Amino acid sequence: MRWADLDSLNHVNNVVYVDYAAESRAILIEDGIVGADERVQRMSVDFLRPLLLSSQSVRVTSTRDGDELVQEITNGVADTVYARVTTAFGAPVDVKRGRATFDPYPLRVRHSDVDATGVASLTKAFEFFQEARIVLFSSIRRDGAGASRFVVGHVEVTFGEPISWRREAYPVTSWISRIGDSSIHIEAEIAEGGQVYAHAHSVLVGFDMATQSSRKLEDHEKALLGEFIPG
Repeated sequence: MRWADLDSLNHVNNVVYVDYAAESRAILIEDGIVGADERVQRMSVDFLRPLLLSSQSVRVTSTRDGDELVQEITNGVADTVYARVTTAFGAPVDVKRGRATFDPYPLRVRHSDVDATGVASLTKAFEFFQEARIVLFSSIRRDGAGASRFVVGHVEVTFGEPISWRREAYPVTSWISRIGDSSIHIEAEIAEGGQVYAHAHSVLVGFDMATQSSRKLEDHEKALLGEFIPG
């Protein structure tokens, strides 16, 4: 764990969990448990509790069952699991296009985002969607419905064609698909024409900063966010 892994709340940033899993997966490839040419079809992360800065090493415990790899992230001492990363290997699947309710966010891929093959890593894909999600909330930040009132509980990304560097920005479209008693569901896709490069489904949970616990959504939040569900 590094100091740069932390966010503004002094918690390990959500995207960093994916990086921890990728680091462990590289060892699994070296050990022959995961094939170097196996393609990731889908990856999901369940964020179970915040992980704080510690001098203890982060431990990743991996279990493979067929085409699915489950990686649990702990602080190396206790048995407490802070995040669970599930990776499904296989051929790309067709992702049905959604109906965006926000203007596309122009995602510019940097040279530093891609590897030696010129393709953005899985961690970077999660980072792209996190960036778009923050921009989404900044566009509806009124009446106390800002991103600071929520934490990310779950993110699942389905991968299509590789995302490579190019001069032109990739359009990222987003929409709210469901509002529950204490959570909202957000869909987002990096897509162009009939090509979907990646699709993300995120679940954000209402969060009380004072008590550091989940909370129910208030009626005015539901009403405001409900305006952005496609009709």
